[in-house]
Amino acid sequence: MEPEKFLTPKEFNALLKAAKDDRERCILLLLAGAGLRVGEMTQIKAEDTDFSKGYLHIQAVNAKFDKPRTVVLLPSVAEAIQRQLTGRSKGWLFPSYREGHISARQVQNILDGIATRAGLQEVKRQDKAGKNRHRVHPHLLRHSFAVWSLDSGVPVGDLQDQLGHTSLATTGIYLKVSPKHRR
Repeated sequence: MEPEKFLTPKEFNALLKAAKDDRERCILLLLAGAGLRVGEMTQIKAEDTDFSKGYLHIQAVNAKFDKPRTVVLLPSVAEAIQRQLTGRSKGWLFPSYREGHISARQVQNILDGIATRAGLQEVKRQDKAGKNRHRVHPHLLRHSFAVWSLDSGVPVGDLQDQLGHTSLATTGIYLKVSPKHRR
């Protein structure tokens, strides 16, 4: 995996500084601090959180392959969720301005704005349909989470569970980023 496939901690801090409110910071922290897929993050409900134990329950209907899982929340991520839920104990973590929850597309647009303000957004290529593909996107934050986790010594099997990968080989892709993980 090439370095442009993940952010450095310095780049992520620039994104956090460019976030204009608690909602944007919470989005960043869930994607890069818990390794969630954007579709999982958009469908979190207040009821899915267990702050006393530091867990977030990803429901089967929200998870890839309908496989529910429980992810560990870092204290900074749990605090961001609690700020986002201030005064609420039920309902969507990120409600839409209309009905339901925000969409993955809305999250992509929010992230694009944050990355542009941070000076990190650039067009990497155009797809077959002629649409611009940017460097900073939701899945890049998930990749970054995986690399940072391995850098900090998280065992590959634990990372596999956190990311919700069915195969250890899928998680093993992140081992190629830095040879020190193989020691």
